[in-house]
Amino acid sequence: MDMSDIESARKLFYLWFFGGSGGGGIAIAAFPEMYKRFVDMRSLGSSSSSSSSSSNKSDRKNNNNDNVETIGLSPLCLYPEDLKLKDVQKVLNNPVTVEKMVNLGPKDSFWAERGYLRFEAFKAANRDANPLVVRAVFDALTASTSTVEPDIAQKRLDLFREDLMLFKNTLLWNKLQGYSAIALLLFLLGLAVTVSLESLAAGWFPDWPGRDNFPLGLIDPGVWTISDYWI
Repeated sequence: MDMSDIESARKLFYLWFFGGSGGGGIAIAAFPEMYKRFVDMRSLGSSSSSSSSSSNKSDRKNNNNDNVETIGLSPLCLYPEDLKLKDVQKVLNNPVTVEKMVNLGPKDSFWAERGYLRFEAFKAANRDANPLVVRAVFDALTASTSTVEPDIAQKRLDLFREDLMLFKNTLLWNKLQGYSAIALLLFLLGLAVTVSLESLAAGWFPDWPGRDNFPLGLIDPGVWTISDYWI
């Protein structure tokens, strides 16, 4: 048993465990909210209102017999259904400027107070629109989930109004960026846990037989046998 190897393993454990615990704690705390947003988004669909209540009634009657034109959204965006063209155009053609949305929107966060466009303000400015489309258009404005710089938001809305294909491609790109960030975070968390456990074992109970077939070693010979090999 080489004590220098044990000391190196213990230093590695301290580095990965305490270095990763801060970021890991923040990430783990954020996952429930991220999952809730995803579930809320998936719950939006054909049952959502696509316009004001008066026009919506006539739309339902017409849509029973007529095919509704959609924009051909990529399924990789993971929305519950494709977006109706007229609903997207309604949000993009909203005459209210981003600056006015920010001024009239709720000041419920630090960024809202600083003049950034929050989803809550964007949603309030499009209260008569299809909620799924409102969410999708805002998702195309930023890779973030709820905040975007007002000048960037206004510029993108102007561009999307003229080019629907740009809107679809930007939305898909933002979604893929978000999924990649989550996948990378999960990978880093898994790596931190793996290195921490391996260095913990190598630093404090290097001769424990369960190391050879971990994690099955937690059952056979059993985690309770670690104390017999502790140094």
